[in-house]
Amino acid sequence: MGKVVRKKICDSVIDEIRRMILNGELKEGDKLPNQNDFAQSLNVSRLSLREALQTLDWMGAVQQRPGLGTFLISRAPIFLVSGLELPLMSDAEATFELLEARRLFESRMVDLVVARASDEEIADIGLIMSKMEAALARNNVNEYQEQDLIFHSLVARASHNRFIVQVFEAIHRSLKQFLKEAFTVRPDMIDRSMTDHKQIYKALLNRDHKQAVDAMNSHLTHVRRVIEEYYENQEKQK
Repeated sequence: MGKVVRKKICDSVIDEIRRMILNGELKEGDKLPNQNDFAQSLNVSRLSLREALQTLDWMGAVQQRPGLGTFLISRAPIFLVSGLELPLMSDAEATFELLEARRLFESRMVDLVVARASDEEIADIGLIMSKMEAALARNNVNEYQEQDLIFHSLVARASHNRFIVQVFEAIHRSLKQFLKEAFTVRPDMIDRSMTDHKQIYKALLNRDHKQAVDAMNSHLTHVRRVIEEYYENQEKQK
């Protein structure tokens, strides 16, 4: 079992589990080592490991069973793709391609979520939205970014379409990188982001197809406008 290289700890843990799967050390249905041993072997703290496992649980890759342990429940796409690792904000073309891809599938994806999501899945999305609000209240931008990503991941899972989940996970790292860079260069966009996520959640809670599609479209339109303004200002400063 390899040692985790310290970059972003959550990503490092996921990368190591991916390596174990690809090398045949872990298979679907396998129980992960107990947290004490696993954290020690990965050279991370138990707290960091628990955080990473919780993220994987949200994404449907593992299942944490109280009193039994953590199990790999599927060869989830997040384990099988490594992301495009594009520079994004320093590359306008790549950034707008990412935004274009999101608009093409996320605005229609929520229509499926309204029809297919269980009440429990809607509640889980609401819980993450509450965590986003709490992070915003503490002015913790990094935590807000993490919860924002989980919000969209849970929405994708609630579509109950494996190919949609695969598309989302294929751009997972690029989206994560985009959120980090976008909130860095335009920290003012966070309030608008929170308002948009509330509208998306409200539409899902009300099972309103049109409202859900409109809310997601509105959110992605706002994001694009902010990024366009950023690039326009960059051009003016040249």
